Amino acid sequence: MKKLISIILVITLAFSSVALIASAEEVKTECGGNCDICPAIVVPGIGQSNVWALDENGDYLLDADGDRISCFPAVFDVTSIVMKVLAPALLTLVMQKDIGLSSALCDVVRDAFAVNACDEKGKNTGNIEVEKYLYSVAECSEYEKDQIYDNVPLQDYAEQVGEDHLYYFAYNSFGNNSDIVDELYDYIQMVKKETGHDKVNIVPISMGGSVANGLFEYYPEVKDDIVKVVYIVPALNGSTIVGDLYTKNFTFFDTEFLYNGFLETLMDEEEGRMIEVIARILPDEVLESALQSVAGCLVDEVAANITMLWGLCPKEYYPEASAALLADKPEIKKQTDKFYQAQLNSDKNIQALVDNGVEVFNIVDYNVPLYQIGNSWNNDNADGVIHLSSTSMGAKSALYGETLGADYKQANTSKNCSDPTHNHVDEDKIVDASTGLLPDTTFYFKGQNHEQTARNDIIISLATRILATDDIKDVYSTPDYPQFNGNRDTRALKNKYIPTAKAIDTTSLSPEVAEELATAIEEAEIYVNGTVTYSGQHLDVEKKLIDAMVKAGAWTVEEEEEAMPIFSTISLLLYNNFGTDGYSEIVADFYIGFVNFIVSDVVKPLLGAL
Repeated sequence: MKKLISIILVITLAFSSVALIASAEEVKTECGGNCDICPAIVVPGIGQSNVWALDENGDYLLDADGDRISCFPAVFDVTSIVMKVLAPALLTLVMQKDIGLSSALCDVVRDAFAVNACDEKGKNTGNIEVEKYLYSVAECSEYEKDQIYDNVPLQDYAEQVGEDHLYYFAYNSFGNNSDIVDELYDYIQMVKKETGHDKVNIVPISMGGSVANGLFEYYPEVKDDIVKVVYIVPALNGSTIVGDLYTKNFTFFDTEFLYNGFLETLMDEEEGRMIEVIARILPDEVLESALQSVAGCLVDEVAANITMLWGLCPKEYYPEASAALLADKPEIKKQTDKFYQAQLNSDKNIQALVDNGVEVFNIVDYNVPLYQIGNSWNNDNADGVIHLSSTSMGAKSALYGETLGADYKQANTSKNCSDPTHNHVDEDKIVDASTGLLPDTTFYFKGQNHEQTARNDIIISLATRILATDDIKDVYSTPDYPQFNGNRDTRALKNKYIPTAKAIDTTSLSPEVAEELATAIEEAEIYVNGTVTYSGQHLDVEKKLIDAMVKAGAWTVEEEEEAMPIFSTISLLLYNNFGTDGYSEIVADFYIGFVNFIVSDVVKPLLGAL
């Protein structure tokens, strides 16, 4: 009997050893999961994952330069567009009425977005490939690393912790919401297995915050898999831009708005004014009809079926929008209703993380107006893309260009503020962070545009320090990262101005100029290595350094000839004199005015004299 037991024990130990060896082989980190820093998973924002168009054979579609064609936000074939639009556009111009133009433009929309089209179940039907990284950054090719770091420059984090502790969860921004949430949960389990760690940190960025909403709602048990959540400008309650999209509440339907500066908020001013001048070729009613047809096609036939986009529809808009667009799409509505519940429960689910010991941090931008696409563009403070109450988990704020008032006192309504004496109102009295869910762990960057967030190296260094160390527990942990900070972009200082200034031979300079240059260099280096700024300070530092280099004779400031803003001049002249009238209406008004002048000022007086 003892011999039998011994044999069984030997066999058991043998199998255990094999299992341990197999397990060890699966772990790919140098630390084997035994270090203090958990791996970080980046859940990027909209358009921050490569999605490529494929042909019928599954090969990549290539452009004229031989580069792969991206599916975001659509695939535009210029030749096809011209072929479809040219004839009806010419007929419409000649007849000054819509002769198939709206229909042709809708066909263009359908063709361009066909690659991102979804069926009645919200599943993508396009021939596409999502470029996924089912391994750590350490195993990525140089090309893949370039793609990842270009989107989220976490090189310093990777250098401190190791690239084997950094993962990038790529997904289709126009894909299926439920499927992507499921994939993220599975991805977390994979990362735990590969790294040997039993927990991870996650970094939801922009649309990634929407994905995280679904993760915490559908998989509440995931709270046991997470140590830290570091949100960066998260769309936790969508964006009012998308809410206006789904309710077709567009500013450009109103030609009074279209011709009075709308396009300049989206592109270069002169380009916008040029389009305004060209658009007047069409009469108001034809232009409005075409715009409404195209927008209707985009919303009804494309956006309505994309459940990931529905994840960006604010909860205040969803009931109206879903009733109008999804009444005949029961399978899609079932999925979007499910996510709507996740959105309603966002604060509750984040609170559950906190109560479970998960450290939740939030980094947000503010005081940049929303792009003026929808009529709700100034209903809330924003970062250009997402309104602040969405990213900040409910902070109170003044509208862009306004303040809460000189005598405003903070509300202190959050139960997560550890000390009621804390001051959570910024010095400009634009934001009251004490009404947000997590006032003690939410950092604000004034004047920082959403799309340029990654260029603010303070934001990146803050996220890195939170992820790579335990130094920061809240906004009071260090003066290096105050709750309210500013926007900046120091790339030119780091890569051009400072290196150029330091290379100047100062031996031939006067003592005064040499000292001014040395002071400017020193201040610039202190600034780029610092972590506190006011909005636009980097431009002041750049100017001082450039001025010093000019005095040293080592830099020439080229005076740019101010190009005559031809289209801006013409567009403003047209608007001020003719409002929103198209050219045919202007000519007709001129003709009518001329006839009235002849009749009233020439014919009538002449008849009276006779």
